[in-house]
Amino acid sequence: MTFESPKFEGKELSPLNRWAERGVKEALSVVKERFENKDNKIENLDFHNTQHTQNVIQRTEKILLAMREGSAPITEKDIALGKLSSAHHDVVQRWEENRVKDGNFEKVMRRRFIGDNEKASARAALEFMEKANQEAGEEIFKDEDMETVKEAIVVTIPEFDTERKTVIQPHLNKESSFVARALALADIGVAGMEGYNEFGQEGDALFREENLDILSALENPEELTLEQKEYFRNRMLIWSKFQSEFASGRKALLEEELSGLTSSVQDEVKDLFDKFDESIVGAKETAAKREEMTFEELAKDMGYRL
Repeated sequence: MTFESPKFEGKELSPLNRWAERGVKEALSVVKERFENKDNKIENLDFHNTQHTQNVIQRTEKILLAMREGSAPITEKDIALGKLSSAHHDVVQRWEENRVKDGNFEKVMRRRFIGDNEKASARAALEFMEKANQEAGEEIFKDEDMETVKEAIVVTIPEFDTERKTVIQPHLNKESSFVARALALADIGVAGMEGYNEFGQEGDALFREENLDILSALENPEELTLEQKEYFRNRMLIWSKFQSEFASGRKALLEEELSGLTSSVQDEVKDLFDKFDESIVGAKETAAKREEMTFEELAKDMGYRL
């Protein structure tokens, strides 16, 4: 493929920045090809798609720039590696069906291979960086650059904290690099950085992506029984009520996740995460409204096409 050198502030980018931009474009193309516009609806991912990836790229850059405003030694290379890491962090999304008996029904969920997916995504990023070095005939990306990208993507491995009722990233710690911290915070930072409109949409998209039995059943909604509708409706309501708890948990963890950084860096990053309360309130209001909706109204409100 041909690749035109991007420009920045009227100047041609450095070789590393040019290749990083190419890596971003290629990763987005991979995500689109793998998870969007597939003939088999189950292969399309409502959440882990190019929109999410682009949002994470933008949030990662914002966080790195905020860190720099707080006097962290963030270089243009760090920002380029942050974008490259963000673009690749979800390029692999392997999964299997998880079937569980649930009363009179069988619940079918998409169980992603958490951990393995992130490690495979990191390998894909490193493969691109190695390809860049080979094609350029010089060391565009050094070994330490590859380690930075690998660490950043692996740090996004999630785990659910049942006590705090939110997602944590157990690989994130005080020793994590600036790039890794930025990507980790950006990946699950929509509630704090964007507010309820985006947070609510992402939550609904993730529900649609994970609940395979509902997705399948709504291909022929006229065939659903009243009992099936109520069963699905209850699951939608439980998810909707959970969203405010998720955002509250993320808000409570921010201080801990920023520990180890200087106070000036923490202050600049915290300023980006000023929309938690908006997300919490919005989620509670939406959950209350949805309590009054019929199954059909609720399904449409959550983004299903009936």
